[in-house]
Amino acid sequence: MSPLDIKELPFSSKARICWGFFWRGIVITLGSALCGGLLGGVAGFILGFAGLPTAAPAVGGVLGAICGAFFLYLFVRWLLSSRLGSFRLALVHADEKI
Repeated sequence: MSPLDIKELPFSSKARICWGFFWRGIVITLGSALCGGLLGGVAGFILGFAGLPTAAPAVGGVLGAICGAFFLYLFVRWLLSSRLGSFRLALVHADEKI
């Protein structure tokens, strides 16, 4: 594997890489927002019905943070397994000389 410096790539390759990050980020953001909203709504309804409406914001915040962390993990996995233009991201051990 030969390392590449992004500064040496042509503009079209840089644009494809940026576009790959951008559209995947938008999809993950929308998914995370929908999932977090759904979880928060269900938790708020259940807690309101149980007579604990004051606990709903705290529980909703925790569920939103967990949902966001899960979608962040999915985003990183998706980027590492996808092609970005004609390139792929690869993990290399930090001690390994490139």
